[in-house]
Amino acid sequence: MRTSLVILASVFALGGCATDSGDGTELVATPGVGPIDREAVIYYGSAPDSPEHDAVVSLHWRSGSRVYTDPFCTGTLIDTDVVLTAAHCLDVASASSRTYTEMSPSNLVIYVGDDPSVDLTSHAYTVSDLEIYSGYNRRSIVNDMGLVRLSSPITESVDPVPPLPASLELTNADAGIDLNFAGFGYTETGSYGEKMQVTLPMEGLGCVVSPYCSTTAHADTQFSYAQDSGGPCSGDSGGPAFVTRSGTVYVAGITSYGDARCLYYGVSTKVDAFESFWSSWISGGDTGATGDGGSTAPYCGDGTCDADESCDGRRSTTACPEDCDGRTSGPRFLRYCFIGDTCYGRGCSRL
Repeated sequence: MRTSLVILASVFALGGCATDSGDGTELVATPGVGPIDREAVIYYGSAPDSPEHDAVVSLHWRSGSRVYTDPFCTGTLIDTDVVLTAAHCLDVASASSRTYTEMSPSNLVIYVGDDPSVDLTSHAYTVSDLEIYSGYNRRSIVNDMGLVRLSSPITESVDPVPPLPASLELTNADAGIDLNFAGFGYTETGSYGEKMQVTLPMEGLGCVVSPYCSTTAHADTQFSYAQDSGGPCSGDSGGPAFVTRSGTVYVAGITSYGDARCLYYGVSTKVDAFESFWSSWISGGDTGATGDGGSTAPYCGDGTCDADESCDGRRSTTACPEDCDGRTSGPRFLRYCFIGDTCYGRGCSRL
C-alpha cells in the first residue's frame, strides 16, 4: 500500500506584509496563481530532508506590486543569482502558437524557502533577465530548458547546486540509479504550495518506460522514469532531478512532462546535454572587467563592447548601446544583442 507524507498548504494573503522587491516596489502577497496555468507537483512524496532541497525554488507571477502566493512552476538555484527551470515555465505564448514567447522578467518572482503561503514576500527575489533555450520546441516538448537571472544574489543561507557537466553525463549505464525529484504544487490529495520530494530510479535515456512511450525518443537530451510509486505530476515543471556523483550532488534533470494521470511515467530534460548554455549564464555573473583609472565599472562610450557591456543591459551587464550593436524590438526572429564580442538572439543568424 502506498504511504504518503502530505502537509496541507493553506493559501492566504500575508495581511499587511510587504517587502521591498529590490526595484523600488513594495511586494504584497496575493492569493491565487495569477494569469498563468498552474503546474503540478510531487505525488506520494515527503518533506524536504537534504541540503540540496534548500536550493529548490518556486516561480510566482507578479503584477506590479502584487505577487501571487501559489507557485506555477519550480526551479533550482545553480548559482547565487541564476535559476535553472523548464522552458515551458517561461513560455507565455497562446496554446495555438507554434513558437514560444518569453514572459517579461517583471512578471516573475522567485521564492527561496519551503512554503510561500507563510513567508513569500520576505524571501522573494525579482528578476532582471530570463532566456528560453533557442532550440526549445513547444509542440514536441524537447530542449525544455530555461534560465532566470535574479536582480541580486540571494541572501539566504543556501548553497546552489551545480548542474551535471558533460564530463559526468547520464548514460544508459546509469539505468536503475536513484534520482531525487523535488518541487512545489499539487500532491495526490489535491493540496499544493509546499515543497515536497521523492526518489525514483532512472529507467533510461529517451522515453523508455514500456509500454507508454517510444524506445528511441530524444535519447540525447532526455531521460525517463516510471511513476507507479509516485513522482512529479504534469510538471513539478522546471524542478530538479538530483543525482550524486562521487559524493557530490548535481542537478541532472529538469522535470518536463509525463502522462496526464501522473501514474505511469515522467520525462526530464538531460542537463548535461546543454552545458554550453547554462555555463555561459553562470560565468556571466562574474564580469570583473576594469575600465579607465582602475574602476570596476564598464566604460561606455569608448567604442568597444566590453565583456560586461551589452546593447540593452541583459544578463547583469551594463547597457551601452553606443558601444554594442543590437535590435531589441520588432519580430523576435530578427532580434539580437551583442554582449562583448558574442551575439545573442535569434536574429544573430541573419547578420
